[in-house]
Amino acid sequence: MLKNPDSFRRTVAGGALLAWPVLEFLAFLTSPPSSDHDPAVFREHPDLVQVSGLLFLWTALSLIPVILGLAHLLRHRAPRTGNIGAALGLLGAGHALTLFTTDFYDLALAQTLPDAQAKAVTARVGELWGFLYGMLLPGFLAHIGLFILLVGLAVTGVIPRWVPVVALAGTVAPFLVQEQSVAVQSVGALFHLAAYGWIALRVLRTSDAEWRAGLTGLPPSPA
Repeated sequence: MLKNPDSFRRTVAGGALLAWPVLEFLAFLTSPPSSDHDPAVFREHPDLVQVSGLLFLWTALSLIPVILGLAHLLRHRAPRTGNIGAALGLLGAGHALTLFTTDFYDLALAQTLPDAQAKAVTARVGELWGFLYGMLLPGFLAHIGLFILLVGLAVTGVIPRWVPVVALAGTVAPFLVQEQSVAVQSVGALFHLAAYGWIALRVLRTSDAEWRAGLTGLPPSPA
């Protein structure tokens, strides 16, 4: 497979489309039971903080082949849409990788400083313009880029039109239930698994020649 670039890239893209929502689900499920970075909660669950932080980091990392794979599917039928979505998505994924390292710093603060001081440091970081406008907000571009790519694929008939809707529900859900338990927050990843999993199976089942030429429509329904 390593000698065949089409087979390798198709397999990596399909695998990443499946791995990303699974990693996202596990990252939410292992998160410490707190809607914010409460020092007491972080201090009580240091292993969960680190496991969840690493899983979120790997989730953001897996977005890179996901975005490139989706853009590849648009390169013939809607190249501009694919390029715009990929540019925004990759920029957001790159920033997201830096954001998830903050869990480890907050854990270290919780373990070395009184709670009031740890909260003050965390709050101050959130006020810094470089962090807010240079790291935090750009991370949301990953969601925008992905949605652009999915809409482009739906409009060109490569994926069903329900896929972008379900994917958007998966993105919005964690923000709507952030005060709920981690089990409830992780449900959004299941929406992502349904949406991106459909694309993953389509990519993994297609031939290398079809992948190279570009998918042109939905697969035929089984008889």
